[in-house]
Amino acid sequence: MLGFKWSASEKKVARRVFEAALKVELAEVMAEFKARAVAAAEPDDMWSIEEYLRSRRYKIDNKYDYRYSQLPMVFGRLLREGRIQEAELVGLSEDKLSYMWRVASL
Repeated sequence: MLGFKWSASEKKVARRVFEAALKVELAEVMAEFKARAVAAAEPDDMWSIEEYLRSRRYKIDNKYDYRYSQLPMVFGRLLREGRIQEAELVGLSEDKLSYMWRVASL
């Protein structure tokens, strides 16, 4: 999409940052799921948990796209949400970082 070229070292940084952010977000969903499951008292509570999980999965699947053409936008969004910090992106080129910050500022 943007035509950025990714070096082998940048790909390693990107994979590490991507996987760490995804792991944290999935852990948050898991914790919320467990809390809701423990609190479930009625059969209808199961369906609200299912709806919650479906909604979160949709959002996560749409947010975490590991195609290199999409990573600058993904990381920009994660920066905006506070899910990653600029220090984690050390090793990426200035043009990629600049684009990510533009996305983060939207």
